[in-house]
Amino acid sequence: MKIKKSQAVGLKELIATLVVSGLLLIVGIVVFASVGSTVDTQLTGTGYAEATATVANVSSTTYDAFELTTVALIVLAAAVIIGILIRAFGA
Repeated sequence: MKIKKSQAVGLKELIATLVVSGLLLIVGIVVFASVGSTVDTQLTGTGYAEATATVANVSSTTYDAFELTTVALIVLAAAVIIGILIRAFGA
């Protein structure tokens, strides 16, 4: 399968994708932190322990997912760089 030059992803596209993805990551963290601080954790009654555990679990899982998105950005950059090298030196 032959790739045309117009179909290949270049360095400009990589930089644009990383910048946009990084900005979306920052906005997502800020929005989640803002929403997370408004969650009512002063619950009372029969479901207090379960509700508190659920809020803590959702917060922990979401922040773990945000940490993994940085790994996804690194993998994206590596994939494009490898593609550029393969295109430059032939495969």
